[in-house]
Amino acid sequence: ERRYLLEELNRTQAPYPSDQCIHELFEQQVQKASDAVAVVYEDEHLSYGELNAQANRLAHHLIALGVKPDQPVAICL
Repeated sequence: ERRYLLEELNRTQAPYPSDQCIHELFEQQVQKASDAVAVVYEDEHLSYGELNAQANRLAHHLIALGVKPDQPVAICL
C-alpha cells in the first residue's frame, strides 16, 4: 500500500514541449482554460486567468522598481 501511494499515485511524468519556457506553457493553458482551477489553498481557489493576472501585476510592479530581464529576484512565500 505504501508503494502504491508513494509511487503509483505520484506518477506525474508527462511529455511536454521542451522548446518552450514554463511561462509560455502557462500562457497557453490560460488561453485553453482560463476559468479552470489552477491553485487551491485551504478554501481559496484561483483560476488560471486569475493567477495569470496576479503574475502580470507582480511582473509590472517589479519592472516599475527597476528589475530587468534575466535579473534574479528573491521570492518569500
